[in-house]
Amino acid sequence: MEESERFIFTKEELTERVQVSPVVESDLKQIITDRMEQCGLYFRVFSRIKTAASMARKFEQKEYGGDRRVQDLVGVRINLYFDDDVEICRHIMEQTFEVVDWSTSERSEDEFKPIKLNGVFLLPEYLKDEISADTWEMGIDDTFEVQIKTMFFEGWHEIEHDMRYKGEELWVNYSGFSRYLNSILATLELCDKSMMTLFEDLGHTLYKDGRWSDMIKSHFRLKMSDASLYPEVQELLDSDSENGNKLAKKIYKTRRIVLIDQLLKRSRRVPINVNTIIALLNDEVFHDGRLTTIFRKRDVYNDGREESLAESRHYELRPLTRQTVFQMCTEVDGSRMRGMEKPLSTEASARAGASELPLPMDSDMTAVDAGEIFKACVEQIYGWIVKKYGPLFKDMPLQPTTYHADILAYHVAVNLDMQRKRMNMHVRHMDPDVGGRIWYSEASLEIRETQRVYLSVSNGYAEAKRDDRPEREGAGTFFSYPGYYKLIVDGIGIFNSIPCSNRRRIIREDGLPMLEEAIQDPNRNFPIVMIVSREDDDGMMDEDWLGAFRVSDFTRTVWRYAHVLTCYEDVGRELLSRLRQTPAFAPEAFSAFDEADISRMYIFWPGGDVDDFGPEDVQNCSFGRHLEARSDARTYDIVRGGQAFYHKIVTDLRDWNVSADMWDGFQLEIMTEIPG
Repeated sequence: MEESERFIFTKEELTERVQVSPVVESDLKQIITDRMEQCGLYFRVFSRIKTAASMARKFEQKEYGGDRRVQDLVGVRINLYFDDDVEICRHIMEQTFEVVDWSTSERSEDEFKPIKLNGVFLLPEYLKDEISADTWEMGIDDTFEVQIKTMFFEGWHEIEHDMRYKGEELWVNYSGFSRYLNSILATLELCDKSMMTLFEDLGHTLYKDGRWSDMIKSHFRLKMSDASLYPEVQELLDSDSENGNKLAKKIYKTRRIVLIDQLLKRSRRVPINVNTIIALLNDEVFHDGRLTTIFRKRDVYNDGREESLAESRHYELRPLTRQTVFQMCTEVDGSRMRGMEKPLSTEASARAGASELPLPMDSDMTAVDAGEIFKACVEQIYGWIVKKYGPLFKDMPLQPTTYHADILAYHVAVNLDMQRKRMNMHVRHMDPDVGGRIWYSEASLEIRETQRVYLSVSNGYAEAKRDDRPEREGAGTFFSYPGYYKLIVDGIGIFNSIPCSNRRRIIREDGLPMLEEAIQDPNRNFPIVMIVSREDDDGMMDEDWLGAFRVSDFTRTVWRYAHVLTCYEDVGRELLSRLRQTPAFAPEAFSAFDEADISRMYIFWPGGDVDDFGPEDVQNCSFGRHLEARSDARTYDIVRGGQAFYHKIVTDLRDWNVSADMWDGFQLEIMTEIPG
């Protein structure tokens, strides 16, 4: 590997940029401990977070670069008491985490050394979020390592690792001592095998003697409570053995992994004793009706079940805090439903594939069609509710109506007054993956005195704040608008100070008065993104300064919550000149107006704030983005330049949306009923 391709970082760099919350180590250790205890194995678990000094030494001693990265930022070691538990533990880990790779020590005929199994797994996404984003730039993978070995070998592993693996020079020309160490390791391997043989032989003897409880304990070698075998089961096994049906033999011949699998599949931990073991095997393997009847009467899986820590712990009930992930208050103008949005003209298609900014619609046309627009919106909102929640609420009418229903954490409330042309709705459901999180969506629809239709939407979740979790950065982390809002915007059409369009639009001089009015409109909730560019020799818009920004793609990404407009330099100068003279902006605003190069992007935020960006801002932009999927299993990447600028502006628009003071909704705390 070329030196320039290698990852080399100092201890100081790693200390500063690699920050791992203690919850990562503790949660991984607890998850593994819980799963192992659920299966009744004898084990010990240890864990550590790799220090900056250790990582720096690893980068120095080994060649890391390209796709080869450090995979054991967090490490967990599982020590087992029985050799055959190694493969069982491997199976448990595969059922718990997403596997990246397995590796194992090679066994050879003429060498003895500690045998261990190493697994590399993807960090759970919620734990990855507890690690600083800079970490993934430091030659470190979003994985953790699990080492699995037996207790006998663990006792001498550290000495063997430090004194032979790391200290090979000690053994040069001293083969006798090396052979002596090998004989010790061979003895340890023999001890592992001997322990298994001992209990298997004991189990077989107990089976022949008809001591069924002791046979089960010796054969399966799990941590069990002292519960006695039910007399009915004892009698059944005794008589069955005498009659040649050999039910007891079936128990003895069942492999441990079959039982472990049954324990692992249980959604709730069951007490492990001789009765539950036979019950689990009967459910999976034997299907003996006599046993089924006995265990059903005994309620075997609850008999002897101790109250778990989670059940006995007193939890303080904390109020739910709302987190908005999307909101909007806007007029619904019916432009798409009525086909009023202007099609692409020949001239517009020729010039950068953009459409001219359409003029405002005739107010009389909107007033006439307000009832039809309202009805179409009601159908979209109610249809979305039926599609999403109908399978839960079987009595929900298919046609729009007032309807309230609750099932545990699922709630639907719709108040519809077709005569007064008003509709309010609130729905909520629990998150299937994150405990304690409730998702909700609220909407208000009405025809106001102006005979225009207005829609208000709030989408978000609520959860209790946990003291052991840091505040998330970036309000737009879960940015998401509800499906019915998309249906209304795409199929009916909205107007937010200017018409809403998913096509790139060029502003001409005759469109400036309307744009100037929209920028100063106090009721506007769409940020206006204005891109001003030079005109090249061919009369086209010169946007080389934006690099990989992709204006058309950007428009299609944000058009449901922001306006994207473009113009040539002369129109841009005229717009800035007009705005400078208005009371809303300070005289020193738009300083770039006086520069020779006016290629810039302006964002006119609702409320009057303005951001402007030039070529230098695009070129120097750096952005850390999360990816959906990658072949190398990483989900985090760093981009720079125009591509980074694209992601930055999208994130800024989304963060503004979720943090703006648009509409408070109906408040989750009082949502048994909603306003009529």
